[in-house]
Amino acid sequence: MNKSKFLKVIATSLAVLLGSGVFFELGLWQWHRAQSTSRQGKVVPSSVPVALTEIDAAGKNIYTAAINRVVTFQGHFVENYVAPTQNVDGVGYRDLSAGLFLISNNRAILVVRGYNDGSIKPTTADITIEGRLYPRQQEDHGLNSATSLGRLDPALVAGQGYHLFDGYVIAMRESDSTGKLVAGNRVPAPVLKQSISGFYWQHISYVVIWWFMALLVLAAPFISRRNSKLHEIADKVGA
Repeated sequence: MNKSKFLKVIATSLAVLLGSGVFFELGLWQWHRAQSTSRQGKVVPSSVPVALTEIDAAGKNIYTAAINRVVTFQGHFVENYVAPTQNVDGVGYRDLSAGLFLISNNRAILVVRGYNDGSIKPTTADITIEGRLYPRQQEDHGLNSATSLGRLDPALVAGQGYHLFDGYVIAMRESDSTGKLVAGNRVPAPVLKQSISGFYWQHISYVVIWWFMALLVLAAPFISRRNSKLHEIADKVGA
């Protein structure tokens, strides 16, 4: 085998392996999406509160494993806001009362306290909060101002010198230093379900297609060689 032919074989082999690998990875990606789709609606909410600082950290993107967890933390509110026209699960659009809550070591997190109907009074006293942790919102629901948050996103309250936790908490209960519950109309804190487009069998069909393409790319050189030999035999017979 001469050098040019050898290089051609190497280049063809590399192209085949690369193409087959790409199709295999695409199939694997669809397989993972199928599994994720299958798990939708099967999320078990966390029922045991855990300290916020044990499962998440300020100044970083929210940890995936921390989403939907019921967390607890102590401190006091340093700012109060209205979060307008928020879509409350099973209720509809309502204005909510929210605040920036300061905990130890200059760390702070956004907290939804309840409905903005006057039932929850602003306070700067030390309290303990127990609630569910959610990722930041991506879309605005209203206008942003010094007292209003268009979306529940710590980026809107950055620049105040605090180390902010990503995401926000919907408070399920608040208690003062004596353990007495703080009264008020609370907002439902449902488990956030992962939203993945498509259906299970749709993703499985893509898995079959991509992996079939991977096998086809691997088999292409052998099919081409076989066809060349058949043509050579046909030419000899015809001659």
